[in-house]
Amino acid sequence: MEEYDDVNEPESQTGLQNLLTTYADGISMRQTELAKMIVRCINEKISPIGQTLERVAFNLFQSDENQQEEYLKQESMRHFKTAFRVFYDSFPYGRFAHFTTNSIILEAIPTRVESLHIVDFHLCEGSQWPPLIQAIARIKKSLIITSIKLDQDQDQDSQFDQTKMNLCKKFWPPFDSTRDGMTQMMKQTDQTNLTDEFMAFNCMVGLPHLGITRTTTQVKNFLKIAKRVLSKTKGIITFGDGKEGARTGNCYDFSSFFNKNLAHYNALYESMEWGFPSHFNEGRMTMETLFVSPFIKSKSWIKKWEEGNENMGLWKVLGLKGVKMSEEWWNEARELVKEGESQYGIGIEGENGNEMVLERKGTPLVKVSTWVCIQDAESRYLTESIRLWGCGSRSSRRRGAEISKRISPEI
Repeated sequence: MEEYDDVNEPESQTGLQNLLTTYADGISMRQTELAKMIVRCINEKISPIGQTLERVAFNLFQSDENQQEEYLKQESMRHFKTAFRVFYDSFPYGRFAHFTTNSIILEAIPTRVESLHIVDFHLCEGSQWPPLIQAIARIKKSLIITSIKLDQDQDQDSQFDQTKMNLCKKFWPPFDSTRDGMTQMMKQTDQTNLTDEFMAFNCMVGLPHLGITRTTTQVKNFLKIAKRVLSKTKGIITFGDGKEGARTGNCYDFSSFFNKNLAHYNALYESMEWGFPSHFNEGRMTMETLFVSPFIKSKSWIKKWEEGNENMGLWKVLGLKGVKMSEEWWNEARELVKEGESQYGIGIEGENGNEMVLERKGTPLVKVSTWVCIQDAESRYLTESIRLWGCGSRSSRRRGAEISKRISPEI
């Protein structure tokens, strides 16, 4: 493999960027043969150990049968547990989403309810919940965590059992945890008296550490169930999105969709390079292979575009209303990512300021939003009370600070 020449870096990267843009234009205009020819040219210029844009392009156009890529995957999987922990602790993508949603859920719990019931769309390793479990124990409320089981998750039961065992070993007395399909979840909530429970539907999609991708249909079905339940009881929806910057609903053609995806994942790769020592390049490559490259496939981008608009403006259609983020949580998130000292920044977006965004040099990496059911009178009361977060009590602010300490290792 040729050694990379730093002198030719600007010219090489510019040429590669132009080829990628031309490829996207070709697909957009349905010029398939032109696109194939450009891919052949791109493959001559890229390397899995090259500069950031080269590595993104390498993952874009490698087939499933590519031996070089398959070798990287197999070697990386041998170090999955260590790589997961280092990835989660070293980079703010997951910690920002988890810290923000945990803070929102804790502040939203009415004092009069006895139990918090979290319905988690993707439990994964359970990394989000230890700080919240501790906080719930301190305020002496019971906790139930239900992990949603999808059809594609048939082989994930063992991971759920392991995650449950790990969390129960760490916390005593143990919280209650279950694993249900969406249909089963709906039946249970229809048959259960929820007056003493506060429901929190937590949906994380596209975050690099999650590994498994979810379809737009699966996300929509989860939100529909959440809306149905919250129309009958008190609760909130928290939504963390690692791909919001490249939704088809934000783009006018495939070329713009492709280029936004390209910018998003190039920014992710650059941020990982910035945040990881250069002499640990092998370790960084392992984390890229496990947690980022699965999202970078030209065929899947084309398929997603062809499936049509997936704009999460679906919120309005479902009858959900955004809950405004407070200045207090914004400041704590800025402290979490060390804004001003690091390459990261935190912004507030959304029609009523209900979205908090982790950015790198203006490129959104992760977006967190929070919603309630507007038809429910209790939810309208909840919306107004959450808006007063900035004027919250000392105890509530202290509780948020405790969460921050638990999930804010050095970046």
